[in-house]
Amino acid sequence: MTSSATGLPDLHGRTILVTGANAGIGYWCAETLAAHGARVLLGCRSAERAEVAASSIRAHAPGADLGILSVDLGSLASIRGAAASLDESIDAVICNAGVKAADRDARTADGLDLMVGTNFVGHFALLAQLGHVLADDARVVAVGSLAHRFADIDPSTLSEPWTGASLRQYGRSKAALMAFAFELDRRWRGTARSALVAHPGYAVDPLTPHRDGLADVSAVTRAFAALSRPFVQGKDAGAAPIVHAAVAADATGGDYWGPGGLLEFRGAPKRVTASEQVRSVDVGAELWSVAEHLAGVRFSV
Repeated sequence: MTSSATGLPDLHGRTILVTGANAGIGYWCAETLAAHGARVLLGCRSAERAEVAASSIRAHAPGADLGILSVDLGSLASIRGAAASLDESIDAVICNAGVKAADRDARTADGLDLMVGTNFVGHFALLAQLGHVLADDARVVAVGSLAHRFADIDPSTLSEPWTGASLRQYGRSKAALMAFAFELDRRWRGTARSALVAHPGYAVDPLTPHRDGLADVSAVTRAFAALSRPFVQGKDAGAAPIVHAAVAADATGGDYWGPGGLLEFRGAPKRVTASEQVRSVDVGAELWSVAEHLAGVRFSV
């Protein structure tokens, strides 16, 4: 159990799906949740990498209750199959899987821009098809990014080729995911279900504890990176706001959680402020309609 996991409730009896759980922030969410008793479903594109992650989690959280859901968020056919295969009640979904950098002409299996199609449309399509297994009081947590502040969402252009910088496209894909989560929460109001957003701050591998099968960082790199610890944090700590949003009693629908330190780069989980655009009712409604078209599914709530 990591130090960032302190203060969380006993999660025995709860089942949580984490996409992209075999590496980075997703892995640390999964390990933390499993260490507190949750049954964790590792939603991963590679079954082999999921097994490596599961072995690591069991080594650090003895008795961990884990399952593997094979799903490629860049393939609508894979998403359909994965959603149809689930037959157990899910208490929370952490929408973490994503592409952080890609060539401008990179596409999903369905011809969508790789980052928008995976980070946003893939999660929209998955959640749209999980209605049969979501618990009555289920929570959805979208993993956002500080980069959303520099993004401009025009839902009508999401399917068009991207000609700008990769980082800006990443920010746009994350902003779209965030706006979707805030819209989902608005549509769920009046029910016990909720949707929230959380971000990991500035989380880097060299400050992250070693785990077999995860990013390997040399001792020299770790030593130099230690000098940056007052300003940034490891991915184990970056997972804390996301886990908090998923299971903490004081986290509620429509919240946005992140690190509470300077510039939200590091620190303990705290409610933070999202851009006006991702919270816009008009943007959320238009984005929902566009996502249904791009995903080829109707998301009824």
